Amino acid sequence: MRKLYVTLILVFAFVLSLAAQGTETFTNIPASSSAYATRDWTGDNGLAWQATDARTDQVITSSNKAICIRNGSVTCNNIPNGVGNLSFKHLQVFTGSGSVLEIRINGNLVGTANPTATVATATINNINITGTFNLEIKQITSGLRIVIDDVTWTAASTSPACTEPIAQPTALNLTPATTSMGGSFSAASPVADGYLVVKSTSSSLSSQPLDGTAYTAGQSLGGGTVITTGSSTNFNASGLTAATTYYYFVYAYNNSSCSGGPNYLITSALTASAATTALPACITPTAAPTALGFTATNTSISGSFTAAASANRYLVVRNSVNSLSAAPVNGTTYTTGQSLGGGIVVSYSSATTFTATGLTKNTTYYFFIFSANAECTGEPYYSTQVYIDSKATTNTNGNLPANYYDAANGLSCSSLKTALAGIISTGSTQLTYTPGVWEAHARTDKRRNDANTADIVWDMYSDNPNGAEPYTFTFVTNQCGNYSKEGDCFNREHSFPSSWFADGYPMYSDINHLFPTDGYVNNIRSNYPFGEVASATTTTQNGSKLGTGNNFSYTGIVFEPIDAYKGDFARAQLYMATRYENAVAGWQNNGTANAVLNGTSYQVFDDWHLQLLYKWHVQDPVSQKEIDRNDSVFVIQGNRNPFIDHPEWVSAVWSCTGLLTTTPVTSITNNASDGFRLYPNPVTQSTTTLQLDRAFTSNSTIQVTDLTGRIISNIVLPAGKTIVTLETVNIRKGMYVLKITNKNSISTKTFVVQ
Repeated sequence: MRKLYVTLILVFAFVLSLAAQGTETFTNIPASSSAYATRDWTGDNGLAWQATDARTDQVITSSNKAICIRNGSVTCNNIPNGVGNLSFKHLQVFTGSGSVLEIRINGNLVGTANPTATVATATINNINITGTFNLEIKQITSGLRIVIDDVTWTAASTSPACTEPIAQPTALNLTPATTSMGGSFSAASPVADGYLVVKSTSSSLSSQPLDGTAYTAGQSLGGGTVITTGSSTNFNASGLTAATTYYYFVYAYNNSSCSGGPNYLITSALTASAATTALPACITPTAAPTALGFTATNTSISGSFTAAASANRYLVVRNSVNSLSAAPVNGTTYTTGQSLGGGIVVSYSSATTFTATGLTKNTTYYFFIFSANAECTGEPYYSTQVYIDSKATTNTNGNLPANYYDAANGLSCSSLKTALAGIISTGSTQLTYTPGVWEAHARTDKRRNDANTADIVWDMYSDNPNGAEPYTFTFVTNQCGNYSKEGDCFNREHSFPSSWFADGYPMYSDINHLFPTDGYVNNIRSNYPFGEVASATTTTQNGSKLGTGNNFSYTGIVFEPIDAYKGDFARAQLYMATRYENAVAGWQNNGTANAVLNGTSYQVFDDWHLQLLYKWHVQDPVSQKEIDRNDSVFVIQGNRNPFIDHPEWVSAVWSCTGLLTTTPVTSITNNASDGFRLYPNPVTQSTTTLQLDRAFTSNSTIQVTDLTGRIISNIVLPAGKTIVTLETVNIRKGMYVLKITNKNSISTKTFVVQ
């Protein structure tokens, strides 16, 4: 019995060695460094590894180490027991695109990988090289930075080599439709393990399947496209063009319980062809949709309606007036954002819902819905009847839910910050980086161009608030891509650099700190902290700068955006310090984060950086742009930036550090001799009354600001008037300053809204 037990252990160990021969997790790489150099270390299996032109401060998952190569390679020589299959994780970091990794065994190319900004796994099967082998993973696209982690390989297979099937399948039958085609065939005899189906618009393929290559649906092969692979004898091809002949090629293969597969039978492939059916003639819809209902926010209006029985598409156009100067033209497909008859196209689709975004608060919009028919000759055909209705955007303090911040009431300092962290984490949705962030930015960062003729990207690295933009970007059309200068394309800027949180999620796709910006300028900013530049090495076309300065005694390289957006970026970084309070203390040693982060969960930032962010927060108060964006982010991602909703909380949270230069509320004089009264104060209803002791002889202005200086309202006080009713229904709870400015005097009072 003892001998059998020992034998079973040995057999089990042998099976395990075949299933997973080796790994490399880069646990033993040299200490974290952002410098590029040759790195040597002893790997997981006691093997000697080397990486050239490599840095060790980048990761794929926050809990593991990884190696990052630039113009170098990762190598390991004399690995025992051969290699069957090989896989590893990869990720492109920083900027650029089009990266290619070559994977070589004993100097021979066995596969390639194309890293992107999304983590992926490269897998190369059926290598089956026996004995000791040398592995090289080489980055061949100059200048790009690729992170590699979790290399695994199995030993060379001892299974017999896959043999070629003896026969192809037979009797291919095709069932065409307008834009799709079904197919079925009889299995090969003797039976094969599986079948590869390829379609083409040509009667022959320029190349045949390669043994050992596993193809996937959608992959190109010989000028055709792979439809399916597997044991099924049925398939369906979709997305076809009407009235077009398609040729199908079916190859039998073997890959079960053997090595080196799939092994394809490439002679006498089973073939057949058929044409998709022609599109029917377009018919004009006979009716418009009905029963349009709306839901509005400050910056968006959503609608839903009942479909028209005779239509399969709907064109929705919005306008600021109750008419269009032109109707849609048959045969023309309109795209979102396109101009039509003085209006803007909201959508063209089969859906009976729509959402118009980027709208102006408290403004009435008219919506025109045209029925249409597509998937027909000359498509689309539009109905001559149109459904018209209107809806106004709201005029409230955003779409902030009632009681959203109740858990923060009465708190300050670290307690307030922790409460806010809980509030803005609850209900938050993690977006995908691609396409999620691209799609979100098209809603959160859209504005009209200066001529009001088109929607453009609101790029804070190229926008010129005081004049003409040097260039503009259009969503999708100008998405990066490669760039060599300003204005080439836009990409996604992590205003809190992603290397500081090791590219981890959900931070990586959190749109509260992600903005669409010029790709070239984004690359210039790199991972440098924000700061004020005294000596610029680079100045962009809108005045942003890279260089050095004295930022509260920090003299390193910094990037300075223009004044109009300093507060935007400051509040985005303060959001990150709050939203990720439970993780941020562990980010200090990531990349260049040590220049900014101090390794704590409360203060988060080094003294100099916190002082800078507060300075920018005060100098550039919350704008309508930020308020509208915060509302849109809440709709998409499910959380908000509390320092946009409540600017006074920046001081309330960080004043306990002793670093902020603040003016206490008690220093604002409430002087009875100022000549006016404000009642009730505190305000507990929707209005308060301002009463002058005597009327002014000329017009004056009444301005209400919060304690950070953000302007809440401006109204004119006509000459001769002594009583004014001020609406406070849209003012959030808190303390405010009311200032009356006349040509001869300035008078102020504080008041509280409860």
